[in-house]
Amino acid sequence: MGLAVAVSVHQGHPLDLTWYAVAQLFAWTVHVMTHYCNEYFDLEADRANVYYTPWTGGSRALVDGSVTPVVSLRAGVVLLGASALMVAIMPSWPARALAAAAVALAWFYTAPPLRLNYRGAGEMTVAAILNGLWPAVAAVLQAGTVPVLLLAVLAPTAVLQVARMMVMNLGDRRSDAMVGKRTLPVIIGYRRAVRVICGAQLIGYATLTVFALLGWVPWLVWGAMAATAPLSAWLVGQLRGGAMSDLDPGRMTPVVFWASNHVSLIVAAAMLGVILDAARRSADTGALVVLGAVLAGYGLLFAHRLWLARRPAADRQARVGGAGPTG
Repeated sequence: MGLAVAVSVHQGHPLDLTWYAVAQLFAWTVHVMTHYCNEYFDLEADRANVYYTPWTGGSRALVDGSVTPVVSLRAGVVLLGASALMVAIMPSWPARALAAAAVALAWFYTAPPLRLNYRGAGEMTVAAILNGLWPAVAAVLQAGTVPVLLLAVLAPTAVLQVARMMVMNLGDRRSDAMVGKRTLPVIIGYRRAVRVICGAQLIGYATLTVFALLGWVPWLVWGAMAATAPLSAWLVGQLRGGAMSDLDPGRMTPVVFWASNHVSLIVAAAMLGVILDAARRSADTGALVVLGAVLAGYGLLFAHRLWLARRPAADRQARVGGAGPTG
């Protein structure tokens, strides 16, 4: 959402904090709705999963019995209603159409009858929502249109998002296959999935570079986004080295953590590049300060997320006498 609003300001549109807040609240509501929905409709797959990590295999709340399935379903339905109300109050039919599509795809990601993530379409559905529909809604609410710059920035991140979801599903592939959940790694197999994921890294950054050469993406934005490429290279090295092959949670955890955060980091980098380029073009200083604060907030959130991810490893290390890294 922040990236879409930053692009709108970059293109000369005034910052509308009210609609920015509505767009952000809408995204949060749909996101939480999806989690509750997934917990309920993925329960069979989560129960079958004995290779889960903190980032894959569900939250385990329903599996462990700390939350009953009906509570998860009811919460999802309530949030679905709240999402529909937010769609209804949006000021234009393009915003409502985009937002309604996002809600529908998010709900039917695991819910019947479509169950998109059970039919090989889950990875692309996530990319369509997170790296397409949500930013488009925010841009339309701000500017009444979706700028070409936003589409050019989002396209390579969508490719990387598909790859990221394939990484997550690699860790669940055995339990998913047991219950008939046909994600892309289940359909094409482990080795082909790894090749597709690695190839997507190259395609994502190559597409970004082509767009910069065509003048669709400012070089300042390209530079900020390209700075995340070493993380992409690390992920490729881990996957090619077999980190996800034996379904060892200790080896998988850092891979799925960084795969998941890779996409959010490149989007944050794009937002930084857009803000800097907008400042160079003498865009509204007040709007850029607000957007800079939003980006700083993401930085703090990521730092906290990184601390949480490292803490279990440190605890395990302490219990075994500090004998080296846990992977």
